[in-house]
Amino acid sequence: MAPTSHRPLAPCLLMLACCAASGAAANNVITNATQDAVDVAATDTGLRSGNLIVAPIPFSNDTIGSGLVLGAGYLFTLPGSRPSGVGLGGFKTDNGSEAYLLGGSVVFDENRWTLGALLGEGDINYDLPVVGDLVLPLSQQVAGGAVRLEYGFSDQLKAGGAIAYLDSSITLGPGIDIPEVLRPDLDVDLLRLSFDVVHDTRDDTFYPTQGTYLNLSLGFGHIEDALFEGKLKISDRDYPKIVGKGSAFWGVGQNAVFGANATLCGTSSDAPFFDTCGVGFADGLRGFSSLGALANYSASAQVEYRGRLTERFGYVVFAGAGAGGDEIGDLSFDNGGLAGGVGLRIRLSKDFGLDYAIDYARNLDDEEFLYLSLGQKF
Repeated sequence: MAPTSHRPLAPCLLMLACCAASGAAANNVITNATQDAVDVAATDTGLRSGNLIVAPIPFSNDTIGSGLVLGAGYLFTLPGSRPSGVGLGGFKTDNGSEAYLLGGSVVFDENRWTLGALLGEGDINYDLPVVGDLVLPLSQQVAGGAVRLEYGFSDQLKAGGAIAYLDSSITLGPGIDIPEVLRPDLDVDLLRLSFDVVHDTRDDTFYPTQGTYLNLSLGFGHIEDALFEGKLKISDRDYPKIVGKGSAFWGVGQNAVFGANATLCGTSSDAPFFDTCGVGFADGLRGFSSLGALANYSASAQVEYRGRLTERFGYVVFAGAGAGGDEIGDLSFDNGGLAGGVGLRIRLSKDFGLDYAIDYARNLDDEEFLYLSLGQKF
């Protein structure tokens, strides 16, 4: 059975995170917060005036801190198709990071085609781990846009392609020496093509109780390196990227679900650090810093048990493991590890099964993480 709920603006709002890669620090925030602001807009939790919706969402991220996302959207429907819409989203955090996105998607020809587009810019502040306990305070200014076209062969099988452009400039604090490994990524223009295939048999998008979700994404990036705010071109470089994700869900009794998820990511050493792989970065694995285990290749798996305490409140218990390395044959828990935790779910929409998530995670190095977000992690 096809999913009973849909994300009309998700294809375009994901572009900055998945295709334009607007900085490693902002990647998970844009995916789990800005996208979800529009998810809320499609439910009964937003402030409605006709088809105009506004939805504020607090969030917490280990890389750029705590903040608030505000999303506004206008939804409309073409004959015989799912809702289409346009939306504006933005977030600010307590460490001074902020970003703004304007996007939209149109679903037409009885759900067969979806066309999405996005423009965005942001100033992201974060600490990048380098070696051991050494971290570099970075400030990344990004601006870009993307266009995506998706074709549905059926309700379960879809394929799409996207083209994205990103202008990224990174600065360090005064008096800090720039490591050699970061110099090619400080001022770049990135053009990225990507193609993906999705097979989705889940019974629901927000809270699946059965079915599977499979996604294979192939990307190709072209970068121009520059200095002095782009005035001096240094070199060009190309890199491929492949990401495969799979999830499966089984109902347990009347009020519980068991879910499993796996992610495999691979790219080359020519990829910029903000579009590479890594445990906690490419997979959103809880219990790991988004930037602490960046690598050319990473693989991870996680399981989760979801239960309901009442109609409004639920809980999750989860565990996961991941490994990374410079080559596919060099995957090691030294670039990853094991983690687990528990979480609370607060049901925001009975009709859509949409939850606000509060998760606590801890890894074997006794590092602790708190996540505030919207929706399930997979």
